[in-house]
Amino acid sequence: MTDDGPDDPAALIALTQKALRRVEKRLAKSELRRSELEHLMDTRQAFQTRVLQQVEEAKTEIEKLYDRLSAEQALTEQLLLSIMPETVSRELREVGSVTPQRAANATVMFTDFVEFTRQTEQLDPTELVAILDHYYSAFDRIAAEHRVEKVKTIGDAFMCVSGLNGENDAADRMNAAARAILAFVEGAKAGELPSGIPAWSIRVGLAAGPVSAGVVGHDRLSFDIWGDTVNTASRMVAAAPVNGGVMTRQVYAQLTRQDGIRPRGQIEARGKGKIDVFEFG
Repeated sequence: MTDDGPDDPAALIALTQKALRRVEKRLAKSELRRSELEHLMDTRQAFQTRVLQQVEEAKTEIEKLYDRLSAEQALTEQLLLSIMPETVSRELREVGSVTPQRAANATVMFTDFVEFTRQTEQLDPTELVAILDHYYSAFDRIAAEHRVEKVKTIGDAFMCVSGLNGENDAADRMNAAARAILAFVEGAKAGELPSGIPAWSIRVGLAAGPVSAGVVGHDRLSFDIWGDTVNTASRMVAAAPVNGGVMTRQVYAQLTRQDGIRPRGQIEARGKGKIDVFEFG
């Protein structure tokens, strides 16, 4: 056996060391790979944590946006209800438009402040708005209490309608609302007014008959009613006594109770000729 044969201790040591180096290299590679895998796992966990955090933040932001949207929707609905009947505003929200309608027998009311122009000539705009707001806010509450629909205000004129949906008690409810408005104004004249609000007088006119109703405009929606009944109601205001009301025979005939209503006979209404009317208030 030679010195460098398989049984040579030096050769065996060399082979062993070479094998050890190969094992060390493989072990080093394994350690590096393990380290890389641990780093990837740590990175993945950190990424998942960040994703979950971002999801939670997005969820919170969505909830805030939803709350704001709900508040805006509630405000929009309230604004719509302030300018048009509930059935009309509901149709507008659900469909995006409103189908014009015709009521065969509605009751229309106009109110008008007496000598409004003269009384307001010297008023500051802020004072005028405050006074009108005081009266019209009360009229709004009265209209809501008696389930009549406020149509609009035109300067010092306040306009309402009942019976658009064919209710049988439209005239009764409008008569009650008219009397409540007169009572409020009488109370104001008796001293039930905040400081700085003057006591104004009013006239009220009622008429009954067919009307057409609908929403006009695009950017600024407006609910309105049209027809000869509307014109007649405005003529009744002009014929009414101070702090009193006048109604047409059509309204009078539909009332369940006619207490406190007096026949006045015929009046000459501009553009209408002679009309039978009744006074109240």
